[in-house]
Amino acid sequence: MATDTHSIFTAKTVNDILYHLKTVSNLQVIGGATYIGDLPEKALTVRNVPELKIIDKHERYTDFGPAVTLNSIAHIGKTYVPSVLYEAICQTANHSIRNMATIGGNIMAHDPRLSLVAPLIALGTTLRFKTLKNSEIIPLSKFTSIPEDSVLTSIRVPTEDWNVAIFRRLGSSRMISDNSASFCFLAMTEKNILIDLRICFSGPFIFQSQELETKYLGTRLPLSKSTIEDFLSIAEKDFDEYVRDKENAAMLKRQFLNLVASSLHELT
Repeated sequence: MATDTHSIFTAKTVNDILYHLKTVSNLQVIGGATYIGDLPEKALTVRNVPELKIIDKHERYTDFGPAVTLNSIAHIGKTYVPSVLYEAICQTANHSIRNMATIGGNIMAHDPRLSLVAPLIALGTTLRFKTLKNSEIIPLSKFTSIPEDSVLTSIRVPTEDWNVAIFRRLGSSRMISDNSASFCFLAMTEKNILIDLRICFSGPFIFQSQELETKYLGTRLPLSKSTIEDFLSIAEKDFDEYVRDKENAAMLKRQFLNLVASSLHELT
């Protein structure tokens, strides 16, 4: 008869988590576990650690503990949550899943098809990891793996006001499939001048273009037809270079360019 060899560890504090990570080999930290198909052989649940469930609102940003559920964020409302993040949360799964799913789990799943990835990257989110000796801050846009023997303790989301803020979800409604993707477009203007721009496409991969985000800063609005055409030409070139040899490249490019075009017209 097969024997269940799974081991579930619990923690009451961040220091408990760090102790387990240091002393138990191949230990995987889990939160709501809504995106895990098979439970790992050794799992450490951090869902009930008070330090990881804090929401700390400031004037220009909000710090979310990684164990904060998506519904807890949605309940704050659009006043304190960027609209694109709010929309992404509302389009994630269903109410019951959002009661268990956490913002940290959405990030740590390492699946760019998940709804929150594009808006969090576009907003300039940073991650704070803690070890027994120090802490490290990593921009989400540059995050690839968890630093050794560390735990994610805080997710800082800037809350600036964007004049144009667009979130679009592609693929199956409220579930993740091979065709799932998200798009985020943020634009800040001042006296009819474009002063900041963020664009992120997140599907089978994450695509951003620094040239797209900076080339037209300082341009007067509304954008001319020729400027939009030039913008889309650069977008197509950069996207082609990035998705070379990737599956469904043509379809993904068509989706991305259509989303960019419709977003640019919001500036005219």
